[in-house]
Amino acid sequence: MKISKILAGMSAMALAASMMTMGASAAITGADSKGNMIYDVKTLTEANNIKISDVYGVRAYFSDSAAGVVEQGAGGGFIFSSKSNNWNQKEWCNGCGESETHDIQYDAATKSITRLEETPFWTDVDVSDAEGEYAQIAFCEWWGGDIDFSKIVLLDKDGKEIEGTDVNPGGNSVDLSAYDATEVTLAGNGKAKVDTGKVRVNVNNPWGEDVDKLITPADFEGVDAIAVTAEFDAITDPVDFAINFAIFSDNGPQYWGEGNAANKGCSTEAVTVNADGSYTFLLKFDEPLTVDGDLFLDLQSAFEAATDDDIPFAAKVTSVKALTLKDAPASSESTADSTESTDSTDSDESKVILVDSTDSKTNSAATSSKAANNASNTNPSTGAAALAAVGVALAGAAVVATKKRK
Repeated sequence: MKISKILAGMSAMALAASMMTMGASAAITGADSKGNMIYDVKTLTEANNIKISDVYGVRAYFSDSAAGVVEQGAGGGFIFSSKSNNWNQKEWCNGCGESETHDIQYDAATKSITRLEETPFWTDVDVSDAEGEYAQIAFCEWWGGDIDFSKIVLLDKDGKEIEGTDVNPGGNSVDLSAYDATEVTLAGNGKAKVDTGKVRVNVNNPWGEDVDKLITPADFEGVDAIAVTAEFDAITDPVDFAINFAIFSDNGPQYWGEGNAANKGCSTEAVTVNADGSYTFLLKFDEPLTVDGDLFLDLQSAFEAATDDDIPFAAKVTSVKALTLKDAPASSESTADSTESTDSTDSDESKVILVDSTDSKTNSAATSSKAANNASNTNPSTGAAALAAVGVALAGAAVVATKKRK
């Protein structure tokens, strides 16, 4: 989305290229496995129809919480990268020692760090999508606590923001304040894998290997909902994932995607995984769940791949919560039809139970979509006929995702 221009003249920085990548602490929220937070320059320019020849620099704004961390002392790398310039790194910091020299200092007034060059850094070739060409902005943190960015803006030759765009952060917000949440013990984290040609992340697949069975079904007896949180990495195009579920009894609830005729007793919505980050999925039951056998639970997409090695992104389950609804406020007891004489000063008052909303789970700014429509059912495990015995079959749901965010 567009943001207002913020005029802030910045002195031109002298080029001080360093081709060596320093070891990063991975304290940047959403960083890749090497601790680098990477943004695609073409995505930022196309969002606001900006000419790459007008881009001389970048300003990164820290979130309020991250700014507080940086103000206690932090530092790392601020990288402009392309095929022709490779990993062109300058250093940023706050609270550096007097004997240390860093190119870029934290600006407490704007809660940001700025890198500005004397000439445009990237060229039309860098953002041309030609094979091997690329244009990236990257950050790493070498010391300090956990940080993230609220937005990244592009700068013109005077250091003025060029109709910058808010960073599209990965992750979503899910309000769990209506529930008492119990974190269940996970036997592992699972991974993105191919089954029946579609990519899924198993949470409990009775037909899979031990690594596909992360939970104990009995932990969900009597629950009103289940929350599954998974972390996605190396997302380059948006992908929808949704919970698929079946309890193994004749009348047990099941869900195989929006519009599937076999759905009953529960509901959920697909979530668009549009950038690297942590995403929470919520499955609600019409009535408390009865676990009288095993259950199937996964995060399912419609993204196709031939083998596990062909999946361009990574995913792992980081949390599963058993949710039970908190007590609802009690209704006032009516005495209008009571045959007993009641003194008004002794009458019962309406009982109201206050609900603490501080338990809501927030994973950064959210993007979610309606669940992809699954027109047909397929077996949830290749070659397994067991699910047919329960009268259900697995259908896929969704599509793939964007590199580096928040």
